[in-house]
Amino acid sequence: MELTAYTGVAAFNIGFGAKTACSAFHIFPNAAFKKELKGEQFRILEKQWENVVLLIVDEVSFIGRAFFHRMHCRLQQAKRGFFAERGLDPEKHHFGDISMILVGDFGQLEPINDLSFCDDETTYATCPKSMWNLWGHAQDGRRLLQSFKEAVMLTRIHRSKDDLWWTESCLRLRDFTMSYDGDYEVWRQHDLDRGHLTAEQKTYFQTEAVWLCTRCEDVGSENGKKLAHRAQDEKLLVHRIKACHSRHKAAEKQPSSVFDGLRRIINLVKGCKVMITRNIAYKYGLANGTRGRLVGVVYPVGAPVGTFPEALIVEVPEYRGPAFYTSEPKWVPILPKVSTKEGTRQTREQFPVVAGYALTVNKAQGLTLKEGVVINLTSGKRFKAASKHGLPFVAFARSESFARTAFKNLPPWDDFVKGQNSDMLRMRKRFTEMLNREHTETMRKYSQLKTADDEDEAYESWRDLREREPKRRKVEPQHHRMPCPACTAHVW
Repeated sequence: MELTAYTGVAAFNIGFGAKTACSAFHIFPNAAFKKELKGEQFRILEKQWENVVLLIVDEVSFIGRAFFHRMHCRLQQAKRGFFAERGLDPEKHHFGDISMILVGDFGQLEPINDLSFCDDETTYATCPKSMWNLWGHAQDGRRLLQSFKEAVMLTRIHRSKDDLWWTESCLRLRDFTMSYDGDYEVWRQHDLDRGHLTAEQKTYFQTEAVWLCTRCEDVGSENGKKLAHRAQDEKLLVHRIKACHSRHKAAEKQPSSVFDGLRRIINLVKGCKVMITRNIAYKYGLANGTRGRLVGVVYPVGAPVGTFPEALIVEVPEYRGPAFYTSEPKWVPILPKVSTKEGTRQTREQFPVVAGYALTVNKAQGLTLKEGVVINLTSGKRFKAASKHGLPFVAFARSESFARTAFKNLPPWDDFVKGQNSDMLRMRKRFTEMLNREHTETMRKYSQLKTADDEDEAYESWRDLREREPKRRKVEPQHHRMPCPACTAHVW
């Protein structure tokens, strides 16, 4: 059995040797796709999938149709020997004849530079030019998806920490069925500027919570302010680390996107929050999106000011690998990475680390931010972040409770309402209706549950049985909100 997830953080959370989808299938976003791997790469691929009979793909909503087709191409090549040994026609079998389970929530953000599984309206003429080269693979991916005929839809919440109201409010936002009095008016109470938060709460959110923004400039501004305050308040040095480039001066002007996210300059202060931007060793918890705290910067002995460092020492609470420092098992040295711009000799050497006080909502997808969040959905005149399918839902759902959630300039109610007219929401509803039909047929095929009423009765019977078992607490959570000191008299 092989387990995969699109992001390194999700693969680490799954455990059991789960790999990222990119590494599992040797498909990388910024590299040209090669339908056939050769030499050592092919031998590694063949060995990896030699004995696999079941593949479970988590976070499938992050995977686009073109990527899905490329997964199929890789598995067909990996299982070529299997087909030959059994005299099977590869054209009649998908994904190397491996059984597959796809798991995910299509209410989140859609894939980047690819077409969503839900998208049944985009044509070649309406497709963005940046995705024209993917169109053929996207169409093949759509046909592959149609070969899946069984589905199980999970609709009940069994675990919700202590705040079921917040979970249900986020789910209403997911489908843009939230109400003004029951949801929006409550959210507005936690606006940092216009709500009823206490001074103590505001201080906490300003200093400890992670800020989630829709615009990169807001992320940069917030990180810059937090680093400056820390440096000034504690009289600390600001480490301004400039990337090293090849002899091509043009490389210095290139954006980070062409160098796998490596930035031209990163500014860090000892003790500041940081986030790793590469999958370094995700099985040990060092994944793209992993957060930690900067312990120190290691420079060459006797090096002058401005010298490129040898390493960054970062404390990573989630680290599960061998200890580098016996007395501090969570301290990890992060080394610089070198990336080459595709099709050129331009290179950039830089640390895959950035300040982590603020993140874009896209970058936060898949993370659980236990320290709480401040959500900043500021957007321009044309783009309304609050009405973008998946974006506000992903932002809201990063915290575990309403008490750990605040807003910076919560958008007006009308912006959220506009989300009801989202093209992706309309397409997702159709896709979900199709999955619900397949769910019904799947239940009829493999169980005695023929209707939705049968499923409800089975669930009630199961719940009653669980409640009667000794030393079992009730599985049905209570409908209440986690206490907020400004909302109730409870202490936070």
